[in-house]
Amino acid sequence: MTEVIYFVALPFVAADDGIVAGEPIECFNPVAVVMRAEALSRKPEHVGANAKSLATPPRVGRTWPDPTTLHLHR
Repeated sequence: MTEVIYFVALPFVAADDGIVAGEPIECFNPVAVVMRAEALSRKPEHVGANAKSLATPPRVGRTWPDPTTLHLHR
């Protein structure tokens, strides 16, 4: 089975009980996800954002590996 890599920009917003993750946005490549995270971090309603990559398990029945943080914006 071929490994598939997903790139996700994840914004963070302030909540009553701290900081929570917002709606994730899937991107097509590592450059696009870093640029999207940077843009999200500049929106007034966001307190930051990060860009992550996540690879699918190499074989069926395996657990998903931990995501890799590509960039963190504040």
